[in-house]
Amino acid sequence: MKKIMLMAFAAGLFAFTSTSCSSDDDGGGKSCQELAQDYADAFEAYFDDESEENCQALDDAADAYANSDCEGNDSVVGCNG
Repeated sequence: MKKIMLMAFAAGLFAFTSTSCSSDDDGGGKSCQELAQDYADAFEAYFDDESEENCQALDDAADAYANSDCEGNDSVVGCNG
């Protein structure tokens, strides 16, 4: 059930940021949409294979998004919470 909830959250986050026009972020030169896509891709990879490598990639993507100025940046979580 946790996986389904997280997958729904990631999909919702991507949909939300896809409609955002803000390009003011601090994601290493990436747009909010790119950061959201990175997070969604990492989440999907972790959903398919809960390896330590995929967990770290999800945490890194969540950190990048959380440290940006993108809308919803305070609501992303990695695999370790």
